[in-house]
Amino acid sequence: MFNSKKIIIVVMAILSIGWISTYAQEPAVLSEELHLSEDLRALLREEMQEIATASQAVVLSLATGDWKSIEHISEKIRASYVMERKLSASQRRELEEQLPEHFKKLDMEFHARAEKLGLAAAARDPEIVAFQYYRLVESCTVCHAAFAKTRFPGFLSNELEIHHH
Repeated sequence: MFNSKKIIIVVMAILSIGWISTYAQEPAVLSEELHLSEDLRALLREEMQEIATASQAVVLSLATGDWKSIEHISEKIRASYVMERKLSASQRRELEEQLPEHFKKLDMEFHARAEKLGLAAAARDPEIVAFQYYRLVESCTVCHAAFAKTRFPGFLSNELEIHHH
């Protein structure tokens, strides 16, 4: 049977090694910054902050077997915290026109991962919850490495590693 210490160790180990292999598979040509209006950037930052806070709460909920909390968090992430509630029609058009197709694909995968996390929590399966949580965070890192290197300069060094394969 899993105890909370084992679950946390598994999650942290997966997070520390797993995203590197996925990022290495992303073509370097996809590395670009998003060019959005300042008000849209502010909403996106607000959304990301909500997701970051929720993601951290998942770890504690997983360690304590609080499945309902994980289900609730995953639904909120899947449905978007800020973007769905606060976007104006013109901002929606801007997103549709300005976001690259690869970004849209990553975003769809992220929200699908959030849904799978909730389904794993509903099944009360700690191993699958840990795996889906890892995949959710992995999708964050892949997107940030491709589209937010200015905001997250830690991903800049990985670009050099990809070119030296």
